[in-house]
Amino acid sequence: MIDYAVCEIAGKQYKVVPGQPLTIVGKLSAKVLLLSENGKIKVGHPYLKENLSFKSLGEIKGEKIRVAKFRAKANYRRIKGYRSKLTQVVWDVKNPT
Repeated sequence: MIDYAVCEIAGKQYKVVPGQPLTIVGKLSAKVLLLSENGKIKVGHPYLKENLSFKSLGEIKGEKIRVAKFRAKANYRRIKGYRSKLTQVVWDVKNPT
């Protein structure tokens, strides 16, 4: 039974637990750094050859980021907002590749 894995997705490292949803930014290509099976740990140098398969739960929007411009004495104010698109995925352990 697989306990957890540490993988690199889009340049960031995530601890992935089977059945627990994960929110990521960018494309989904996971490189496995560490894998724990039945308490035994496999560590890659730098990556393992195992692949993880993820099932997409859908897309959501992230928190709004507000950017404001202001110039004193010129009556100039501009506010822009941006919400990044995030993907929620879950690790599909039944299909390991």
